[in-house]
Amino acid sequence: MRARLPIVIALVVLASAGAAWASAVPARPVAEEAYVVLLRLRWDLYAQWKETGRWPADSAANAALGGHVRYWDEQRRAGRAILAGGMKGEYWDNVALIVFRARSQAEADSVVRQDPAVRAHVFQSQVRGFDVSWIGSATPPP
Repeated sequence: MRARLPIVIALVVLASAGAAWASAVPARPVAEEAYVVLLRLRWDLYAQWKETGRWPADSAANAALGGHVRYWDEQRRAGRAILAGGMKGEYWDNVALIVFRARSQAEADSVVRQDPAVRAHVFQSQVRGFDVSWIGSATPPP
């Protein structure tokens, strides 16, 4: 019995800590009010990149793209941006997309208009409502 006592104590401590954590962290809603922005690179930049294999030396576009990365990183850290990524392959309709939280279409449009690459017309953008059904685990299975 003495050999099992440390295990029992450890389990009680872990259960207590888990209960405290669970009560401190609010439950995720089943669905969230979210929007997706579809982003497409300006055609002249895309065509030059694909034709030459080199990214264009457009300092204004590159500065706007740097601002775009910083802006959405700020949105992510603030808990607004949920997911970002881009489609792979050589398809005419490829886009990058960002799923983010906003309370209304007007707010979502405003968030996207503040993106430096959208303001500089480096990206074409389209904002649409997006139903978030679930958000997967932060840790992928082993």
